[in-house]
Amino acid sequence: MDGMSTDNNHDGVDESRRTFMKATGAATAAAGLGATSTAAGDEKRSKRLEDLIDGMTIEQKVGQMAQVAIDNLGEGFGPDTAFNDHDDAGTLGKLFSELHVGSILNGGATGPTFDGEEFVEGLNGLQEYNLEVNEPAIPFVWGCDALHGNCLLDGCTSFPQRLNMGATRDVDLVEAAATHTGDSVAAIGGHWNFGPTLDVLRDMRWGRYFEGHSEDAMLLGEMGRARARGFQRNERVAATVKHFAGYGTPNTGSDRTHARTSMRDLRTRQFEPYRRGLEEAKTVMVNSGAVNGKPAHASSWLLTTVLRDRFGFDGVVLTDWDDFERMLSNHEYLPDTDDGWREAVRQGIEAGVDMHMCGGETAPTEFIDTVIDLVESGDLSEARIDESVRRILELKADLGLFADPLAPEDEIGDIVGGAADISEQLAKESLVLLQNEDDALPLALEDVDDLLLTGPGVHEGTPNRFLMQHGGWTLGWQGIEDGNLTEDGPRPRQNTIEGELTARLGDGLTHVPTEYEPAVYESLYENFDNGFFDVTDEQAAAISEAAPGSDAVVVVLGEGTHNEGFGDRDKMRFLEAQRELVELVDSETGDDVPIIGVILAGSPRGTAETFQHLDAVLFAGQPGSDTGVAVVDTLFGDYNPSGKLPFTWESHVGHVPQIYDEYPPRHPDGAGDQMVQFEFGHGLSYTDWEYVDLSLATDSVKNPASRPTVTAHVTVENAGETAGEHVVEIYNTESYGSVLQPHRRLMGFERIALEPGERETVAVDLDLSTLEVVPGDVPGWGPRVVEAGEYELAVGADWGVNASDDADDGATATLTVGKTASITDPEPTPGRYDIDGDGDEDFEDVMALHRRLKHRKWRR
Repeated sequence: MDGMSTDNNHDGVDESRRTFMKATGAATAAAGLGATSTAAGDEKRSKRLEDLIDGMTIEQKVGQMAQVAIDNLGEGFGPDTAFNDHDDAGTLGKLFSELHVGSILNGGATGPTFDGEEFVEGLNGLQEYNLEVNEPAIPFVWGCDALHGNCLLDGCTSFPQRLNMGATRDVDLVEAAATHTGDSVAAIGGHWNFGPTLDVLRDMRWGRYFEGHSEDAMLLGEMGRARARGFQRNERVAATVKHFAGYGTPNTGSDRTHARTSMRDLRTRQFEPYRRGLEEAKTVMVNSGAVNGKPAHASSWLLTTVLRDRFGFDGVVLTDWDDFERMLSNHEYLPDTDDGWREAVRQGIEAGVDMHMCGGETAPTEFIDTVIDLVESGDLSEARIDESVRRILELKADLGLFADPLAPEDEIGDIVGGAADISEQLAKESLVLLQNEDDALPLALEDVDDLLLTGPGVHEGTPNRFLMQHGGWTLGWQGIEDGNLTEDGPRPRQNTIEGELTARLGDGLTHVPTEYEPAVYESLYENFDNGFFDVTDEQAAAISEAAPGSDAVVVVLGEGTHNEGFGDRDKMRFLEAQRELVELVDSETGDDVPIIGVILAGSPRGTAETFQHLDAVLFAGQPGSDTGVAVVDTLFGDYNPSGKLPFTWESHVGHVPQIYDEYPPRHPDGAGDQMVQFEFGHGLSYTDWEYVDLSLATDSVKNPASRPTVTAHVTVENAGETAGEHVVEIYNTESYGSVLQPHRRLMGFERIALEPGERETVAVDLDLSTLEVVPGDVPGWGPRVVEAGEYELAVGADWGVNASDDADDGATATLTVGKTASITDPEPTPGRYDIDGDGDEDFEDVMALHRRLKHRKWRR
């Protein structure tokens, strides 16, 4: 490619290393800044980092704090390639030679090239150039959004979306998928993956709903911790916990808006997934929204008091795309003026931000020059800048970039499109069977000579249903090629529902796809539907002709590919054309013909209005590359569905939110059936599961602080006639204390597989921190504790609307906690005793409190 370095032999690598060693003043400098595992080694590396920082100019330091998007490159991927995003640096090379930027990124799952070998060659070429023109020669760190596989490359494996992952409850398999993703990112020369997303899901209107794993804080946190561990397993890639904190619960349901919540809710639910993920991830991305009236990027309480002081996080904190600018344009927190911008940058860095992501609105010089001016004017201390630079350099050292700045160029070809077995199994485990009237599923192949497949899947003659099976962040921010499909792609490795049905049925399949036009970059106010859907007269006629003679009908339903604010929605019912399609099929088929709905969507799409016309409904979510095999194997019984909803499926968008672990009452007495269609944890099977003898290793815990986990045992039987996998979930279903208690809290889960008639006693580790509350009155200032008392535990095959009363196939046990104690957070609300508001809890606060109490006593 034009401008790309072609000197990729070992001499070139060695020369780059020698350049760096010379710049740092010692032949052992690179080794000294490598990863260490001894106290002496850590001390030596720390000394070298300090020497490096001491020798840097303020321009070089601030450059390290800038991450620059290099998305609109056109042709080429080298130092001479035109930098088209902004006009302050004419070429990519000048970002390094003149601005000394410390990081670059390709956003939106779209790189400068979709070819893996060209990708690693290009990044290596840029890295070599960067090391050659800079002194000191500090390698850049490159970041991307490889969020359900490394979906930046043609032929990639697109794993199921994050919402699907939550439905599997399979932490080990999710980690295996993340490990492959991390290996692929490293193999293209990348270093930084902006995931996992650990925002609690509460509102299906939110355009990023598909990016979350669950509305349950513990499940979400365990998934996130596993994914961060997987991304980082090869030690060349950093994971990112995002978006800290509260991003997934906007009060309006719209992206990047305000979250109004309580301190009790923040500490018991919102913070919990991040806390778990931070045990692994090296970096954090900040919430683009605001919390309780304060933009997260300007909150020293969030980014310093909580994140660093309380959670002990010492890694890099990164903004999201242009988020200092959003404090002006989006939140109107500061005036949209030069002075307002300057103050936004100052407040953000003072609050705890280490690196700013300069996207489409913020030119890198705009950020760099502003920070330099703030330091030179005395409005920001250089010591504060040094803190951020130190963290950034430590990250680069941890990733081995000083010791080995370039990536091998012969590995990516063997990785692209790999992990197919993991992808297929993950897709199968993520499918949730919502309803199955009269055992309509599975279909018997010998009984199906003619099957009609219909539903959205064509636009202007171009098949496009595969857009719905992958979703956003797949070879494009809004989905593959942002929905503007070309003949040559790129495409992920994929199989489709139509393709797999054809392989089984041959001429016995009649496929009548209906119209689906992607609505890329349409806002909520222009298109609530994430796509334009229609059934033409010609298509309706073809359906009416084929339906009466069919042995079964499969109707694909769902929503168009989307992302972020452009995906915000105001309804959960299917679009009018899809509702009318289902009614048409129902009217044209006999009562003995099963009609199966397969939902491809990143949110709970569908209501009773449509479900009443369907004999079976399979929520497939966005299963990725292996959608076809997963869905068709499940339809014909080669796979027995085992997925469990990771969210509550409301009956109407006007009932949002109806989260399963809300404080009682969740809804008015007797209104549950009208307000919730399917509960959190719902998921049917082709067989029957029965439970007996739920017992605990100990039924009494004296002090939960010293014993935070209790093992439960329950005997599970496959009481049906079909082999299957099953997720055993144990909940706390009744408890009382000083504050309201949810009807149900997930404490632990385990996945098993049993043959018909087989029994197994399953051990499930119960996390007692899931029982923690913040006691006390409305403010919620106290420590987070498990309160002394009795806790009823229950396990059940499925959860109906009245979950706390559903024990038909379940078993119960009682756990007694003897002492109120904290497992995760024994201190009061972070900053509770910062009386003078300076960010520190110290002797001055003691004196200020003393003066306040003395004054109060005097007034009395």
